[in-house]
Amino acid sequence: MSVCIHYSRPASSTNETEVFGFDVAVTRFLSAYFRHTKAETFLCRPTDMPSFEHFKRIAQDEGLDAETRCIGLDPRHPDKNLQSLACMFRPDPLVGDLIWQRQQMRGRGYATCGLVHTMSGERIVRAVGDLCLAPSENTDALICPSHAIRDAVRSLWNVYSDYINHRFGGSFSCPMQTPVIPLGIDTEKLAARVTPEKRAAQRCALGVRDDEIVLLFVGRLSFATKAHPFPMFMAAERAARRSRHPVRLVLFGYFLPKDMEPRFRALAADVCKTARVDFVTNDDPRFPDGLWAAADIFTSLSDNVQESFGLTPIEAMACGLPAVVTDWDGYREGVRDGVDGFLIPTIAPPPEAGMAIARMYYNENNYGVALSGALQSTAVDIDACAKAYATLIDDAALRATFGRNGEARARSVFDWEHVIGAYNALWQHLAEQRAATVGPAPLPESWPAAHLSYPNPWHMFKSFPSAHMAPTDVVHIAASPEDVDLLLRHDMNLFVPQLLLSQEQLLELIAVIRRAGAARIQDILAPFPLDSHDLLWRCLGWMVKFGVCTLERRVLP
Repeated sequence: MSVCIHYSRPASSTNETEVFGFDVAVTRFLSAYFRHTKAETFLCRPTDMPSFEHFKRIAQDEGLDAETRCIGLDPRHPDKNLQSLACMFRPDPLVGDLIWQRQQMRGRGYATCGLVHTMSGERIVRAVGDLCLAPSENTDALICPSHAIRDAVRSLWNVYSDYINHRFGGSFSCPMQTPVIPLGIDTEKLAARVTPEKRAAQRCALGVRDDEIVLLFVGRLSFATKAHPFPMFMAAERAARRSRHPVRLVLFGYFLPKDMEPRFRALAADVCKTARVDFVTNDDPRFPDGLWAAADIFTSLSDNVQESFGLTPIEAMACGLPAVVTDWDGYREGVRDGVDGFLIPTIAPPPEAGMAIARMYYNENNYGVALSGALQSTAVDIDACAKAYATLIDDAALRATFGRNGEARARSVFDWEHVIGAYNALWQHLAEQRAATVGPAPLPESWPAAHLSYPNPWHMFKSFPSAHMAPTDVVHIAASPEDVDLLLRHDMNLFVPQLLLSQEQLLELIAVIRRAGAARIQDILAPFPLDSHDLLWRCLGWMVKFGVCTLERRVLP
């Protein structure tokens, strides 16, 4: 089966401490794909050459001979180099263009598969919604990392289909599949970060006492785009007051934007009088392996709709840590309540109360404000969280049991070996399903657009010129060979050559017309295959534009 990955290199900030979740997820996916996929060659359709070089570099880092095993396909010629593909995968939801380009294929073409990491933000929502307008089929798929994200995708598609059906009638719905495959982790690499030696060294560097219990949060430190820290601070403080052990809450990550730091520190100082709170940035040279080994309990109380799956709870489980996380989106699919840790209830106003947030986002176009507007009315059960913290703080045996359970679950469900296996199985299924089905009628060849936003310019602007060339028109060569040679010496006279015959073929066409003295256009076209007529029309237009020939309008009697 021939699978090709459409790839664009990461677009994160050049500041390496600001590691954006999407870029991390895509890079880790590719590394795992190279590591766990048995293939002689790996096909890549890069958006540009730096993206292909980045693709090869990831393969090289996984021990592959990238120069011989990674094959790049020119994105400018889909009708030539994508014809034999069985499946095209893009590790983001922007697969609409791949579906439209499939219309240029002969036959069924490839199955298309995308991956949606989050469903918040106008750009992502628009891209996912536009899949309703693309010629998508039930042999195409959009992979969702959690059932919560799958539900969000389907909810959006229902919004689109309800509008389309209300506006035009009918019973349209997006036909694409929405399989759920979790994000993956390297459990072996994570387990190596929590040796007794590393635990001792990290706790010593932090000044942690032997009887002190460390609660660890890992991730971006932003109340607008990650999680508001108040429930975590308050629950940690309440647990510390009732526990017989000293409690330290360590937040390991980066502040984004930078003005988050004084706000976090001020809130922690006001709320946490018994529990100690430390902030450690993820570029601290003392902790190249993070602080997994130093911790006793992992916690993340997400309340943000930008969250989709939650890798850090899974990473914590792989490190043998019990997890206290919110019962929120994909978090609930990783941590099992009472087995690997505790899920803390969350509650939000009824859906209809959110229309003001949608309108504000649309009118003001401020993503951060929209996220904050949603989370500021989304509650986390602080009492339940404090109880969960206290229970684990005072029960070392339960911490160990939850840790073992979580570690086993991480290995058996979320290790990249299993996740990549699920991807490959899905691609195989989509390709086989597509090959075995007829599918809906394709768009007619005369449909005047490559995409809804890319119409045929000579069709859309057909009223602009005085007239259009016709098959009955007659052309006469007016330029001497020397005049033609002068024209071809200047690249500004042949500035998009790929839309015309080669210079050699162009000169041959001119010579044929010159020998004929005069030629009706339909007679010039007749010897050539029908699918080359558009090319010849463009060449004739070029010849008239630059005075190589003159055009005599004739109408058949």
